[in-house]
Amino acid sequence: MKTSFVVLVCVVVVCALPADARDVAGVRPRLISLYAAHTEVLLRLGARDNLVGVSRQETYAGPETDGWSAPAFTVRDDIERFLAAKPDIVLLRPQHAAGAGHLVAALERSGIRVVPLQVTRAGELYDYWRTLAGLVGRERECEDMIRRFRDEVDRYAAAAREFPDRPGVFLEAIHREIKTFTPDSLPVWVVETAGGRNVPADAEPASPGVVIADYGPERLLAVASEIDLFLSQDGAMNRAGLDVLTARPLYRTIPAFSTGQVYKIPEAVLSRPTPSLLEGIRLVAGLTGLAERLASRE
Repeated sequence: MKTSFVVLVCVVVVCALPADARDVAGVRPRLISLYAAHTEVLLRLGARDNLVGVSRQETYAGPETDGWSAPAFTVRDDIERFLAAKPDIVLLRPQHAAGAGHLVAALERSGIRVVPLQVTRAGELYDYWRTLAGLVGRERECEDMIRRFRDEVDRYAAAAREFPDRPGVFLEAIHREIKTFTPDSLPVWVVETAGGRNVPADAEPASPGVVIADYGPERLLAVASEIDLFLSQDGAMNRAGLDVLTARPLYRTIPAFSTGQVYKIPEAVLSRPTPSLLEGIRLVAGLTGLAERLASRE
């Protein structure tokens, strides 16, 4: 059975609490985050104490998580479990909200604010972080985080612009159906910032707002000779291992497979809209050769 994956793009601008909200007696909004990216950004902003619940897909581990844990929630949990946690705000993604209308309505009837947020493009990244920061009064911390992130990204991007003979890269989003990412997606931005050339630059979304594109065997074969590096997203949407990739007869025509330049890249550093994208850039830069070029300059 063919499975369709739809990514809804929805950046919701929310009304921020006062900048000093975290310092006002009795004002510390309690949040349940149902998406790992929301959780990571809030943790990095120093809002750990605001989180009274998180998703079951959390992967971020940093100094902010030392000695800390929070109950795990899903949109399938009943309203009573949410109410028992006494959240002021529930954060999720638009597709979750669309598929859990009954829960969303029940939360809102109970006076709990439901905020759906999703980012798929690099140009939306900083506004998304600022939106989350506004919910917890962490605007200053957010601007510091953006500055550090932007400085590092700019360093790689500047080197990439001068990088001769960029290796051709094919990003596999979903193995079974030979799907890739659209040119304006976060994963392609990561690859290009890290010195790669996105080979399927003609990939188009099946519908507006979707960043995963059908490519198919015929189109892949047409560009196979350009693919020096084959990167496959590793995550919930694409669990095919390297053994599965290398066993596919079609892929054996791709130069990257004959040279062993085939890698799995974790979704958490490739497509989640968090500062961990820097880890993805560093990882891919090590594969394209850009990291070595930068090191030689320092």
